[in-house]
Amino acid sequence: MRKKMFYILLLVLLILTAIALAFKKVFERLDEKGNATNVTPIQPSILYVPSTYNDSPLQSKISELENLTEIALTAGENIAFGKVVAIQNGTVYLFDPTDEDMFNLPIGIAKMSAVSGNLIKVALSGRVSGFESLIPNKKYYSTTSGEITTLAPQTGLLRSVGIALNTKDLFIDFSQNILQ
Repeated sequence: MRKKMFYILLLVLLILTAIALAFKKVFERLDEKGNATNVTPIQPSILYVPSTYNDSPLQSKISELENLTEIALTAGENIAFGKVVAIQNGTVYLFDPTDEDMFNLPIGIAKMSAVSGNLIKVALSGRVSGFESLIPNKKYYSTTSGEITTLAPQTGLLRSVGIALNTKDLFIDFSQNILQ
């Protein structure tokens, strides 16, 4: 039974590794082209099959996946830079703290603008630069249209988006998640 569980865990880790490698190639293509409009997603493939569970290349791939700070997915609607977004079934939508269907979805910040159907980079954690007129050391929340604001929502989900480091940089912090 333990051996069977080990092989199941190993298979899951291999799949996650393949997905991480696919996203890495997408990001490399985004960096080469400078935008996301002409990029086609790469189908994941398993490039490495480890011989043991302590295999260091496998461990390094797991570490890459754990440190994933941004992702490129398809925009489900037109989205502008800096908007708070929710990820549902691999598609990115504007986050609405009053929409109960979005309460448990992963959220991030759009790192670029995108038209519906095109790829968009979404920051999941860390620093996002390029804002204008943020108030340093203030906590930010999402409005119903995905805008960021220092005003906490009065209804819906109270979930912090981040803290302004200065007037242009927001440090993502999605830690506060309290139903109102």
